[in-house]
Formats: sequence, structure tokens, C-alpha cells
Amino acid sequence: MSKIIASTVKTMIGFLLINTGGQTLGAALLPLQPMLIKVFRLQVKVQDLGAAQAESLGDIGSEMALIFALGFLMNILLARITKFKYVHLSAHVSFFFSGLIAAALKFGTNLSFIPLVLLGAVLLGSYMTFTCAYVAPLMKNIKGGEGFTLAHSSSCGIWLAAKIGGLVGNKEKDLEDIKIPKKLNFLREMTIALTVVMTLMFFVISLISGPGWVVQQVSEGRDIISFSLLNGLQFGLWITVIITGVRMLLSEIIPAFHGIADKVIPNAVPGLDVPLLFPNYPTSVIFGFLVSLAAGFIGMGILGAVNYPVVVFPALIPTFFTGAVTAIFGNSTGGIRGAFAGSFLNGLILIIGQAILLPMIGTYAPIMRILSETDYCLYGPLLGGVLKLLGGI
Repeated sequence: MSKIIASTVKTMIGFLLINTGGQTLGAALLPLQPMLIKVFRLQVKVQDLGAAQAESLGDIGSEMALIFALGFLMNILLARITKFKYVHLSAHVSFFFSGLIAAALKFGTNLSFIPLVLLGAVLLGSYMTFTCAYVAPLMKNIKGGEGFTLAHSSSCGIWLAAKIGGLVGNKEKDLEDIKIPKKLNFLREMTIALTVVMTLMFFVISLISGPGWVVQQVSEGRDIISFSLLNGLQFGLWITVIITGVRMLLSEIIPAFHGIADKVIPNAVPGLDVPLLFPNYPTSVIFGFLVSLAAGFIGMGILGAVNYPVVVFPALIPTFFTGAVTAIFGNSTGGIRGAFAGSFLNGLILIIGQAILLPMIGTYAPIMRILSETDYCLYGPLLGGVLKLLGGI
């Protein structure tokens, strides 16, 4: 009994550390947003996360909540009765995806409340089950990926990165094996490397934006050196929190999950969040973020060149997490070239897919400007297109 209690507490704390660390890590990037908008002279306004969430959930809150709850039950049912024995445990992922589905159905169909919720639950439950399923075979190439699959809204980017990596690259030329001078060996440690890189990124972008403007508009009066250092250290802090949570979670949840699952869903596999992979791939994490971010700006240029009517900006939180994980999977099949191709394609999908998606989801658009990850940007427009073809059902 004492062992069960100890394992349960450690698992719960591990989950909380990863979720809190992941959310705060993403939020730590947000000060870059106004600076990048100024640098590129964009006429786009991106709300803060709290305001966007309040505005986005106002018209779809009831439908979203029911789709979220029933969709999880649908996932459990599919795992129980089909060969796809995957249980999606990333609640924040399914929560926001339930909002996307609710918005697409509410603003793209004439369905009444109950049919809308029931159809939404089927769509969400299927999404939760089958995205875990098609990522699962790819985990065999991932260091530290034993015993679980990924439940994250970068699933289509993961799959595409692994496939394109195998086509264009050589997995023997591993991105993580890049040689660096002995004097810089301290950068092999993930926390230090990300802290240094993010500090430099904040500093360089602050310089380009204009130190005086940054002090007045972004840094709350801090000079750009202390502003950059504090933000870099904060980023390193939350990476450390995530790594601690990963270690606690993996040591407890997989054996515990299989013990419980064997009673309810024999041979079930848990679907977990992508930061679980980050400790083993420090170079891929930062490489994927930077490449996806660059691809996002290129995507903006493409949209501008064709005079696309919806103005979008790379959402930094999704760009970090999806860019990191697509580089990991591109590297697993294609080494350095695979990591580049996978995360670059991911960045293009994020920006172009977001531009196509926003007009389809009504009042849910503000939150998607901040949190639209790869699955939202690919599956969202596909769902909206199908609903349009069906004439609003």
C-alpha cells in the first residue's frame, strides 16, 4: 500500500511539473512576439493568452466541454474494442482540440446542440486514438521512447518529418553527434545550452528592435542586457522543471499504467506529451525551433506575395514545441538533413495552415493565433473543407 501511494504521488507530481513547465516555458517566449512584429513591420495584433482564451470560449464553451468529456470516453471505448490500444493522456491537447472541433461544427454547420456534441465527440475520440496509433511505430527510432507513444497536436508533423527525413537524409549523421570545441562542452547540457541560446536570441532581437523601444514597451523598464539574461534564465528554469518531471513520471507511470490498463484495456499503451523526449535531444530541440520559426517567416512572405487576405504571425509556443519534436523525428530517420527538412516543413504548415484555418472557426480564432499547432493547421482546414463540401450538413 505504501508503494502504491508513493508511486501515485510521484506520478501526479511528475505530470504537474511537465504541464506547468511546458505551459510556462511557452509563455516565456511571448515577450519576443511584439519585438518580432516590430522588426518585420507587421500590421497584426496578437492578444495575450488569457484574453484570447476568454474571448474564444465564450460562444462554444458548453459544446467544447461536452465534446472534451465524451471524446475521452470515445477514446477509451475505441481502445477497449479495437486493435488500437492507445489511451490519450495529454488532457490539455484534447481540450483545445475539442474547441477546434466545436468551433468548426458550430460555425460551419447547421447542426443543433446534441448532434453537434455527439459528432464532435466521435471526431475527438477518433483523433485521440488514431494520432497516437500512427505515431507509435515511429517511437522505435527514438531514444527514451520505450513503453509509450506521443499524444500531442504535432502528430501529423511528426509523421511527415519521419517520412521526409528518411527520403532526404542519412540517419547515421545524427544531429546530436555534432562535434563542438572542447571549450564549449558545457553546451552539451540541455539546460545550459537552451539558457545561453535564448539569452542571445532575446538580446539580438532586442538590439534589432531598438533598445529604447524595448525598455519602454516590452521589458517593463529593464535594460536589454538584464532583460535578456532574466528571460534566458527563466527559460532554463522551466526546462529544468520539465526534465525533473520527466524523470519522475517515466520511473513510475509506465509500470503503473500497464498494471491498471491490464484490468480495463489489456495491452494498452499510454499517449504522453512531447517534452518527455527533450532531455535526450538538446540540440534537436533548439535547432527545430529556430528552423520552424524561420520557415514561418518564409511562409508569411509567401502569403504576402499572393496577397492572401488573412494576416498571420508565427505562434511562438507551438513553433517551439512542434519544431522541437519534428526535428527529433526527422533526425531519427534522416539525421541532420532530415531534422532540417522535417522542422522546416512543420514551420510552413504552421503559418500557411493557420491562415487558411482562421476564417473557418469564428470566435475561436484568437486562441488559434497563439496555440495553433501542426494538427490544428492541417486537420482543421481539412475538416472545414469537408463541412463546406457537405453544405453545412
